Amino acid sequence: MRGTVEKRGSGYSIRYEIGRDPVTGRRLQRRESRFATKKEAEAALAKRVTETNHGLHPGGTRMTMGDWLEKWLDTHCEGRLSPSTVNGYRMIVDLHLIPALGNLKLAKLTPLQIQDYYTEAQVSGRKDSKKSREGKLSPRTVAQHHRVLSRALKQAVRLGLIARNPCDMVDPPRYEKSAPETLTDKDVNKVLESVRGTYLYIPVLIALATGARRGEVLGLRWSDVDLEGGTITIRQNLLRVNREYVIKPPKTADSIRSVKLPGSIITELRSHQVKQKEWRLAAGSAWNDLDLVCTCEDGSPINPDSLSAYFRDVMKRAGFDGITFHGLRHSHATILLGWNVHPKKVSERLGHSSTKLTMDTYSHVTPTMQDEVANLLDEKLFSDKKKAK
Repeated sequence: MRGTVEKRGSGYSIRYEIGRDPVTGRRLQRRESRFATKKEAEAALAKRVTETNHGLHPGGTRMTMGDWLEKWLDTHCEGRLSPSTVNGYRMIVDLHLIPALGNLKLAKLTPLQIQDYYTEAQVSGRKDSKKSREGKLSPRTVAQHHRVLSRALKQAVRLGLIARNPCDMVDPPRYEKSAPETLTDKDVNKVLESVRGTYLYIPVLIALATGARRGEVLGLRWSDVDLEGGTITIRQNLLRVNREYVIKPPKTADSIRSVKLPGSIITELRSHQVKQKEWRLAAGSAWNDLDLVCTCEDGSPINPDSLSAYFRDVMKRAGFDGITFHGLRHSHATILLGWNVHPKKVSERLGHSSTKLTMDTYSHVTPTMQDEVANLLDEKLFSDKKKAK
């Protein structure tokens, strides 16, 4: 078995093979970080390779939680889940789960140890630079840790490394699912005016008019825009992972969809197309010919995270603190449902797999809709005039 030493930030990490996955046959690799010097990393690598060659490392009874979580990320998540999802899982694993549970034996992990971790995390679990909440993690965040940990341990059960998933016997933190911050139809013009003249304008316009996700908006190509027919077809998603832009299919198969555009949006897109041609001429050979609708002035993609941060800042100054770019998708849905547009039509525009998903997500809108139904019944069916007849 061989391995490598890699420079990571200010320290070093090691990566080495530990056998093959009994289900897929794929080579399994383990990565360890937190070595201050290259010499320390090389010594640790030599020790791990020796252990692995003697069959000491990957065995189920000897495997630690840190061993398993790293293996799970590298062999069962990488290449199977979206890069952004894997990055999110890795952050939770590296910052929280391994420091708290990594030295415990996988086969001996108990529900009580997991429950204690959840309790402690809500008292002093914050590991980043944010000063809010006095070092606490919110119940919602710890519940997310529970989902990641449970998923990793479920895979360990499937491979026969443990008999049962201890997360099944643990109560994750409960939290109230608050309704997403959304705009009303009366807010839309003010929002558009606040971003007019900035690179936010076209992405915001498309998101409000179609309910598309951020990555879908930024990944939209001119070849998927039919200005004559007045539709866009959402076929891809633009992400930024490890400082590189990645084009992926949309979130689900149902997310590939055609969405009808309002006439005013078509006019705006025509104007934007003309402006983009001017940018192309000015950039010359430096133009990035990616066929994207939303670009920087050299044709390069817009950084999704920069867009979100800039949008939040503009919204805060415009008096819409709490509205995120994803909130435009929620706003599209709640406005349409508030206008009594059929939920199936709304679901199709959002790319949801079912109308039930749409209604469950936007259940906060339904009380008003129910009031309108009750008033309609009163007016049409149970009014005094009807009773007299």
